[in-house]
Amino acid sequence: MDIPFESTGTFAPLGFQLVSSSPGVVRWAYDVQPAHYNPFQVLHGGVLMALLDTAMGHAVATLATAQGRFNAAAQMNTHFLAPVRDGTVTAEARVLKMGKRLAVVEAEATLTDGTVVAMATGQHSLLP
Repeated sequence: MDIPFESTGTFAPLGFQLVSSSPGVVRWAYDVQPAHYNPFQVLHGGVLMALLDTAMGHAVATLATAQGRFNAAAQMNTHFLAPVRDGTVTAEARVLKMGKRLAVVEAEATLTDGTVVAMATGQHSLLP
């Protein structure tokens, strides 16, 4: 089973870019677009959540597909730590545990200067 992101490296419509992928660890990047600002001229939190979710789902998929399974997000918890106004945000996700039915994963979103702007944890259901 192929992971859909491997061939293109881009996840539309938000323009996320796959930076790197290895079993259980992936990095995705997003160039901030003013069209995605909230009314306060700050990146909408939903875009950050989508970036973190994309990275976490892909990290789990790198392990699940090797076992002939696929994954679906079951739960996600996000903490917003700093506003984002411009630049590039990179999300790195790591699988913490692969069980029989659930995977536990975490991700961190950072700016180019190393500022952590958001972090997330999640659980993914592992399906046959």
